[in-house]
Amino acid sequence: MTQSSPIEPFNEPEVAIADYRQQAREFLHKSHQYLADGDLHQASEKGWGAAAWMAKAVAEANGWEYERHPQFNVVLNNARRATADARLLGLAGIANDLHGNFYTRRRFLDPESIALSLGQMELLLNILEPLTEVSTT
Repeated sequence: MTQSSPIEPFNEPEVAIADYRQQAREFLHKSHQYLADGDLHQASEKGWGAAAWMAKAVAEANGWEYERHPQFNVVLNNARRATADARLLGLAGIANDLHGNFYTRRRFLDPESIALSLGQMELLLNILEPLTEVSTT
């Protein structure tokens, strides 16, 4: 007999939010490992994944839709309005650039630029994380 994975209850957004937040941090950590190993494509994609998963946590906590890739920018724009932090405009662009790196030939990827971009993803996660708190009022 095989074990099946537990099914997440739909009525417990706190569980999903915690999972998204944890996965975002794990992806960011893994992106630095890939960078150190010279795997620039995976480093970039994990950096993008970190941003996307924290955005999913924010969307879940605030009742915003995020089911498709283009909605990442919608969530980041909503977050910018909620925080009044204009840095989110540029950080969203950096996240999208990291995602684009996955489709770029390796010879055109710059490790230093990717490292700087991953540092910016740390900032992005730190700005977004307070928006993942579910209001109990």
